[in-house]
Amino acid sequence: MLLATLLTVAAEEAPPPLIDVDGTLLVQFALFLIMLLILSRALFRPYLKLRDARHKGIEGAREEAHGMDDRVHTIVADYDAKLSAAKLRGNEERQRLRTEGAAHERQVLGKTRDEVQKSIDGARAKISSETAAARVKLEAESAALANDIVKKILGREVA
Repeated sequence: MLLATLLTVAAEEAPPPLIDVDGTLLVQFALFLIMLLILSRALFRPYLKLRDARHKGIEGAREEAHGMDDRVHTIVADYDAKLSAAKLRGNEERQRLRTEGAAHERQVLGKTRDEVQKSIDGARAKISSETAAARVKLEAESAALANDIVKKILGREVA
């Protein structure tokens, strides 16, 4: 008997079920659907639109950045090509000017060398003619001087 009483007491004190299926479940489900509809229109759709717009803006900015990067690479490559061409033209121009300068230098040196040679030849000819004139004059004077010396030494004229 004791056992039967304990069993009846235990059955009466059993915990209530976790989910009680009755009319309140339908009310709660209806409230859930109404809140879902309201929140969907008032909160979730604007949030998702904003998030989508932000994503599109970021992707657009990335695409624009990639386009700018491509343009920068194109501009840098064009600049490098133009710089290389300018350096090449500069080197060619410098070489041409060096060649012209060397030719001009040879021409000026040759002309100057010819003028100096003419001056030297003229000076040598002048020196040679002056030397010949001085010899003729000195020979004449030496003969007269020798006659004078002989005359003084001998005291008479020698023929």
